[in-house]
Parts: sequence; C-alpha cells; structure tokens
Amino acid sequence: MQPCFVSTADVPARERFDYWHEVVCRNLVDLDFRLVGEGQFDAAFHGTPINGLDLCRIKASPHSAQRSAEGISRADSSALVFNFVLSGSLIAEQDGRLAHLKIGDGALCDATRPYKLQSNEAFELACVRLPREQCLGRIPHLHRLSACNLSERGELAPMVFGYLSHLVDRAPNLTSPAAGLKISQNFKDLLLAMLAEFAEALPHSLTEYRSLALMRVKEAVERNVHDPDLTTAAISAELKLSPRYINQLLEAEGTSLSRYIWSRRLDRSAEQLKDPALRARSVSQIAMDNGFNDLSHFSKAFRSKFGLAPRDYRSDQTIYS
Repeated sequence: MQPCFVSTADVPARERFDYWHEVVCRNLVDLDFRLVGEGQFDAAFHGTPINGLDLCRIKASPHSAQRSAEGISRADSSALVFNFVLSGSLIAEQDGRLAHLKIGDGALCDATRPYKLQSNEAFELACVRLPREQCLGRIPHLHRLSACNLSERGELAPMVFGYLSHLVDRAPNLTSPAAGLKISQNFKDLLLAMLAEFAEALPHSLTEYRSLALMRVKEAVERNVHDPDLTTAAISAELKLSPRYINQLLEAEGTSLSRYIWSRRLDRSAEQLKDPALRARSVSQIAMDNGFNDLSHFSKAFRSKFGLAPRDYRSDQTIYS
C-alpha cells in the first residue's frame, strides 16, 4: 500500500461504484462488490503504511464486499485483515461463521480464503492489514478466529479499538522512521496479544492444547529473554511444565528450548541494531540487554546466524536505511 486519500466525491455518479472497486482492490484486497439499496453511492479511502502494517479508514454507503475464489486467483494475498466499526454496523462471514459487528466491535478475515463483508447502512471502518506469516507460530489455529466478534471475549479488543481509532487519523502525520518503527511493533504486539487472548478463551482439542502450551512457552521466553540466567528449568518452573514436555513441543519446530532462547536473543539484538533510534547504544550494551554475558560468544553466534559481525550488520543497515 502507498499513502493515499481517495474519494468518490468528484467522480460521476454512474462511475463511482466501479471506481471504488478499483481503489480497494489496488490498495487493500481484491474483492467483488455489490450495491445494497437504491441510494447514491459515496465512499472515501484513507490509507497509510507503517513499517509492514497497512492502516486505512473506510467510509462508504451500504454495500457488500466478497473475497471470492476468483478474486483469490486474480490476486493471491497472504494477508490478515482486521475491520473495526467506527460508525454504523458490519456483518463479517467466513468459514461458516457469522459476526454481527456494531460500533467498537472488530473481526478478523483471512485473505487466503473466501469471506464476505456487508453493511446495510452507511458505515465507517478502521482497518489493519497484516502479513499472515507474522502470526504463524505465535497464534495457534488461526482458521478458528476468522469472522468472530473479537470484543466478545477478553479485555484487549477495546484497547485495540481505542488505539486504532486514533492511529488511523494520526498515522499520516508520522514523519519519524524511528517513531513509525516503534508504533508498528507495539501495535502489532497488541493485535497478536488480542488474538492470543481470544484463542485461549475458545474450547480446544488435545492438539490445540499442545499449540497453546507452545505459545505459553514462547511468551515466557519473550518476557524473560533479557535475563542472562534464563534456563529451561526456570521456564519449566514458571509454567509448571516439565522440561521434557517443553522440548517435545519445540521438537516439532526442529529446535529445543535452549536453542530457541539463543535464537530469540539474536533476533532481538538484530532488530535493535537496525533501529535508528538506538544508534547511540553500543553493540555490547545491546547484547547485554538481550541476555548475553559473553560478548565473544555473542559475536560468533551472531555471525553464524546473520553472516556478519554485529558491527558490520549495523553498518549495513545504516547504509541501506
């Protein structure tokens, strides 16, 4: 998505609906549209990308939008699309589920499969498009979360709605890359936490319990990864899961808990080394902040994973930023 503000106000009435179809397909997801009612069609789209998150505000007359098999074949997309209702109402349908959304409610739709959105009245939405792969491994059984009213379980959906309803208006004014990076990371984490909270509230099969246990292990690592004394025994004690069971969960991903901890420390260090806002922080400080207490081992492990020494990696990011 490129930053854009598009309105049908200056488009001839008979061409507005086709024009709107083109705007949404080009900037969000390829959808098929159908008018609802006989009134004049009006719509506006305001889109802003922020470091991998695509935010948009949509205001439109009643109509339906369908992600069909034909649309998927025309323009394949591995995106997740969150729609939160700012005014009016919306019906979201996917995978045999139907969610009736009012102001403050939101639902997730997965663009890899058909879905349908419809409003029978004028409406306004705050939307987020997120790459699907960023949720894989962190949110189990995503297919069970589509077309559910995310406000019906947990406390995080209202927080997401409040944050997003302001962010879609203020995002176009963000000019600092460092601020954009921080906001996108924090908001993505909040979105994923909301999905995780919703997923935990659903009834689960034995396989899903294993997936949730794995998610709890990964969340515990994220909370404690900065601690140089973090061990398998510490995670085991915190979660009341045996070390053997934890490693069995991670074995399916081709790793162990100790290797996973090291990998997350390296990934976080790499993220911070390329963060413009942290250029004044030394490489050694970043390493220690992420749980490394042996800088020689850190440097060797970093080079092994990323192909460059930490300082060279930072220099490369600076050159191409």
